Amino acid sequence: MRKLSGMENTAAIRRRTDNWRPGGSQGPFRRKLFRLRTFLGDFFYRVGSAAEYQLVIAGRLLRQLGRLTGRLLTLIFAPVGGGATRAAKVVREELGAPVRRVHSGFSHIRTLVADERKYGFAHAAAMALRYLASGVRKYAYLTKNLLYYLLPLAAGAVFVLTVVRVLGSQFVLRVEYRDQVMGYVDHESVYQEAVQTVQNQLVYTGHGQEWEITPSFSLTMANHQELADSQMLVDAILQSSGAEIVEAVGLYVDERFYGATTEIDSLEAAIEEIKAPYVAQYPGAEIGFVENLELRHGVYLTESIERYQDLEALLHQEVQGQRNYTVQQGDTPSDIAGRNDITLADLYALNPQLDNGNYMMPGMTLVIGQAVPFLQVKAVVTSVETEPIAFETQTEYTSDLAFGAQRILQDGVEGQKNVTYEITYIGGQAVSKVQVGDPVILSEPVPEIREMGIYRAADGTIIKPGNGVMMFPVDYSGYRGMSRGYSGPLLPAHNGLDLTGYINTPIYAAQSGIVVYAGRTAGGYGIHVEIDHGGGIHTLYGHCNGLAVSVGQVVNQGDLIAYLGSTGWSTGPHCHFEVIVGGIRRDPMSYLG
Repeated sequence: MRKLSGMENTAAIRRRTDNWRPGGSQGPFRRKLFRLRTFLGDFFYRVGSAAEYQLVIAGRLLRQLGRLTGRLLTLIFAPVGGGATRAAKVVREELGAPVRRVHSGFSHIRTLVADERKYGFAHAAAMALRYLASGVRKYAYLTKNLLYYLLPLAAGAVFVLTVVRVLGSQFVLRVEYRDQVMGYVDHESVYQEAVQTVQNQLVYTGHGQEWEITPSFSLTMANHQELADSQMLVDAILQSSGAEIVEAVGLYVDERFYGATTEIDSLEAAIEEIKAPYVAQYPGAEIGFVENLELRHGVYLTESIERYQDLEALLHQEVQGQRNYTVQQGDTPSDIAGRNDITLADLYALNPQLDNGNYMMPGMTLVIGQAVPFLQVKAVVTSVETEPIAFETQTEYTSDLAFGAQRILQDGVEGQKNVTYEITYIGGQAVSKVQVGDPVILSEPVPEIREMGIYRAADGTIIKPGNGVMMFPVDYSGYRGMSRGYSGPLLPAHNGLDLTGYINTPIYAAQSGIVVYAGRTAGGYGIHVEIDHGGGIHTLYGHCNGLAVSVGQVVNQGDLIAYLGSTGWSTGPHCHFEVIVGGIRRDPMSYLG
């Protein structure tokens, strides 16, 4: 067998492949295959080109189009079902022919260049280019056959990509306000939720304030990643509504609104600057304000916004100056405090020269109100103080000692405890001191134990010294009130209580003891009784109308001792009652129960 040269081989291949072209001689099966290939190429190309627009208009046709395509392919391929193997062989040959021809052509070019190199490189290159050009012209139909297969595949790929894109998108609502797109939502309720969130954050500071936003909605397509949630719409609403509402902080003092500002950090820094001196003065203390100061963050109508400079000036101004009062004839500290709406304690604190009311003269100028700043700084200091714990006294009675005499068996020792207080300072002055929690016991107190002598009467009655609470000495059935109280030794002196009542009203022993005097003097107390209660404590009952006891008699608390009268230096019926401790008259009110 003679081997074909390169040019002859090419011509032979050309004759074989010509049989597959439309103009060549071909059998019925090959004509059907060609028509099928042409039909499919045209079908996929047209479907791929129009798919995007058709699916946007009516996406639901996708399933119907798939079923129609399936039925159509079944009808077309049914006649050639038996020739599937031959069709696959022809397709494989037509797809492989361009590759084989290109490979063979470049092999021939290498051989041609090697043979023609002897005439020079330029001559060999020119021959190779002419050979390549003739091969392209001769076998151009192979490229056309390849495109018949590739174009339907490309159209199918476009079709698939279009379907994927459409399936990945959905119809949504585009939300617009003031010609700005605020986002895409799948339901109008998402937008309504965002508006409600903004409304909840909106702070209304006056009457008749209203705010609402009316957007426009339009139907469009977007993928899932482009959908906005309610919080994203909240941010978009705030950005697009800056001319009506704005995020700011409002200044409230005792629930009164003074204005809002967008310079939030500056306002907070100005408030901290007011506190700064007190933070340095009271390390570790809780620093705040007497007034209820609040900075409320939120969304405010722009009409509520004040200049920051005005709010800062307000923080440093005084809302009340110092107030004075000139003392008038007949004024008392209580009257002055009541008329000027301050407490008596505050009046004394502002005016130490009053000495708690002991020195006040007409014409004096008193301070009844200090200058008050807009914000009064309050410092609450936590302080732990060590305090004593008082010891108890335990008394044991004995007949070995004289009546009322005492002997210490064990000295008492105070305990110690730590007490935590919260001390509040306003303007540098302590205004309150409150105990916090329970004290911490450091050491327990040791009680004092003492012996005290008792009195044993001839009949065996035992009288303990008077160290308890005294009872009121005048029978209440005839008591009419106290006409004069205790004033001490200062002039005009009065060393007891004048308890008025009806003549012969019973008088009782205020405490158990021994009667040491029961008689009458020409002046002074007149008819009177004196009782020794032991421990250096005596009581005296003066101006009596008659006696019911005698000297040396033992009496128990509540025993009848005399009758109310008006003897001695008396201007009316009453009982002059004294308490004498160690020879010194004391205020009886301190001993009466």
